[in-house]
Parts: sequence; structure tokens; C-alpha cells
Amino acid sequence: MNRVVLVGAGCGADSVTVRGARLLQMCDCVVYDSLLDESVFGFLRGDCVRIFVGKRAGAHAASQEEINAILCGCAQKYPLTVRLKGGDPFVFGRGGEELAALAAQGISCGVVPGVTSAVAAAELAGIPVTHRAAARGFRVYTAHTADGTFSVPSPAADETLVFLMAKANAARICETLFAGGMSGHTPAALLSGAGMPGAEYVRCTLGEVPVRAAELPAPLTLVVGRVCAEGFLGADFSRCFSSPAVLVTGSADHTARVSAELEARGFAPVPCAYVVTESLPFEKFFRETERYRWLVFTSANGVNQFFRRAEACGADHRLFGGKKFAAIGAHTAAALAAYGFIADLVPAQYTAAALAAELKKTGAAREEVALLRAEEGSDALLDAGTQIPLYRTRVDEEKLRRACGALGGAKYVTFGSAGGARALLGAAALPAGTVPVCIGEETAKEVIKRGYAPVVAAECTAAALADAVARTEISCRD
Repeated sequence: MNRVVLVGAGCGADSVTVRGARLLQMCDCVVYDSLLDESVFGFLRGDCVRIFVGKRAGAHAASQEEINAILCGCAQKYPLTVRLKGGDPFVFGRGGEELAALAAQGISCGVVPGVTSAVAAAELAGIPVTHRAAARGFRVYTAHTADGTFSVPSPAADETLVFLMAKANAARICETLFAGGMSGHTPAALLSGAGMPGAEYVRCTLGEVPVRAAELPAPLTLVVGRVCAEGFLGADFSRCFSSPAVLVTGSADHTARVSAELEARGFAPVPCAYVVTESLPFEKFFRETERYRWLVFTSANGVNQFFRRAEACGADHRLFGGKKFAAIGAHTAAALAAYGFIADLVPAQYTAAALAAELKKTGAAREEVALLRAEEGSDALLDAGTQIPLYRTRVDEEKLRRACGALGGAKYVTFGSAGGARALLGAAALPAGTVPVCIGEETAKEVIKRGYAPVVAAECTAAALADAVARTEISCRD
């Protein structure tokens, strides 16, 4: 039985519920809105059909009636369709209208609640919408109404007001509140892109809201009340609460590992995996393995590409029984071990130059060493072996643009390869004060070429890269 489920995308991809993420992993089609954290698409299968129906001020991809029809059409074609809606489907998201349209057609449907920005946007900025010393309740309003009118009942002195989608009507909201007797000195906060890369949080007074709102991008949440006052939770609160944002660049595997390490150290990672890999044909190698004494891997991705292709070709692992294995570092060696092969050689320094030097010490001739790696691998290894390209890397331009857009909110940006650094720094300049952190000297050289002074990790590992960020942050605070 085909089914459509309305899923709340939450306030940023990290707030998607476990059930929501599971449905995204399973679905055959996703119908999605604007103003979502697009890293949520990382949950989707590669063959999942994506249909954009987003609405932004003055530019609707589809009317609500058209969206209802699209959902009913998808229900006829796909076993599982996810209707992905920002925040919670029933909080100013017209989820009730869509559910009614599906039910009227007898379509099996369901709802997965999402974390609404009505609470989460303020919370992510360290602003509690309720507090027993200042706010015994809160009200939530949409800044847009069906008939274009706008009014706010007079709030109690101990209430917090939250306005969603407030970008276009910030001035009107303020005028309405002033007309109701609220002072222009009332504490307020503007929360832009809450939970997403490049999020910005501004505390101000109600009188300053129209000007400050014009400076910030949508989606914009406006919060008004005593809880927004600077220092409300204590003079040192902002320093204790805030987690420095770190833009993590590279491949999906690399950004996931580095992000996990950063999160464990108290940072707010923003993974931007704009470096993607494409497999190359290397089946011929399995017919020529007797020529090589050493099989050399320079990445876990290369290990995985190699053994998956071996399995697909029906290559017996006994082909590699008499071979020596080399890995550029501990992570690559661990990937080898997962396939049952222990690395005979791992250099003390996880660099191509160190690996080349150790290979030469073995006395193996260049033609006896197979360099099983990326097509654009470091030249430092070429004198030590024969290149067998397993894959190539390329830059996903759309994801690179998103990474450039997220630079403004990042205190640090990490680079896991020279190619990744070249791509980002060729597309955008680092904002003043943003610190580049590199996984190794080869990557650092590319950053230095662009006129920056990077911090370099002590080792070429995700943990060492995160440690370098942490050490830099500590030195900045001292």
C-alpha cells in the first residue's frame, strides 16, 4: 500500500527526529520546501526522486492546491513519499491542509512531528522562551496571514512573543506592538537561519528591529521580551554557552569523521562535503596482480573502492595472499584490517613523502609497487611505485556554493586536502578573523599560496585536525 508521510525537517538537519531520518532513508520520493537545511538530503538514497515545491516571499514554486495535487500524484506512483516541511508540519506549515487533501482521496498517510523554530530558534541562541523570573508563558505568531492583515493582542508583561517568517513584515510587527503600548526599548532578538550553516543571532531593542532585520537573510525569527536582554542569564553566559562554528570541508566520509571529533570537543561543526569521488575502471589490475609485491593505499576510500570492485569482479582474495600491504596512516590501515589484511608498512608520519621514503627502504623496484589511489594523488609517491588510479575526485559546484555561503558564520574552516582548499579558496575569500586549519603540510601549502596563515594539524588524522582547532581556540581565549 502506497503511503505519504508529512515529516518535520526540524530546525536544522541535526534536529530531525530518529523516525524522520529513518523515513528519509527509506523513501522513494521526497517533496520538499524552501528554507531547509539541505544537508538533510544526506539521508536520502541515490535513486530517491526529489520534487521542489518551495515558497519564498514573492516567489512560489507551486501553489498550495498544486502541492496537494502533486502529493496525491506521488501517492499513485511511489510506495513511500515523504513530504518534508520545515520545522513542524502543523506549526504554520499548512500540514493540516495537505493531510486533509490526502485523506479526502483515501490515501494512506501519517505525520512525524518536527522541532519547531518557535522554540528552537531562540534556544539555539541561548534564549529561553520561558523563565520563572521573566516569562511565565509565550505566544507564537506567523508574520504572514491569508488576508494580509496583521494584529497582535496586547501581551502580558511576563510573556515572550515569537514571530515566525518575520523577514518581510518586521517593520509592521514593530508598528503593531508600538501601537499596543510596547516600548521601543523592549529587548528583542533576531534569529536568522537557526540551526543551519551560517546561522546568525542578533540581540537588539524592538526599536532597532526593522533596520537589523533588513540586514539578515530569511528564514528569520523575531523574539520579543525580557528573556532577550543581553546578560539576562549572567554576564559570562554567552561565552560559556556559545560553541564556535567550524566549517568542515572535504569528502562526505572525511567531514563526518572530523565533525564527530569537533563535536566531542565542544565545537559546532558545519559539514560541507563538496568533494565527491567517481570510480574509474581498474578491473585489468586483478589480471596482473602477479606483477606486484606491494599494494599501497593512501586513503580508506581507496581501500573500499578496491575491495568492492574485487568482489564485483569475482576476484578471489587469495590473489593477494602473498602481497605486502602499505597504508598511509592509521585510518587507512583500519580500513584494510576490516577486509582481513594487516598493513605491513605504516609510516610514522602520515604523509605521501614519508610513505615513499619507507617504500624505498624495502628495496622493492618501482614496477613492483602498485599505488592504488586517486587519479590526482600526490607526486611525492610516483618515484616509489606504479600509479593504478581507482577513482577521481571532483567538486560538486552546488555544495561548494553552499559552503561559500556558510563561511560568514564560521570561526574556523578545516581543509582535508589541497584540492578541497583550492576549490573553496578559488571561489570565495575567507572572512576577516576566520582561521584556516589544515590536515597536513601539502594542504597548508595551497592555503598559504592564497595569502593565509593556516594552523596545521600535528598528524594527518581527523582527531589531530580537531585537536588543532581546539588548541587554537584555547590560545585565543587565554
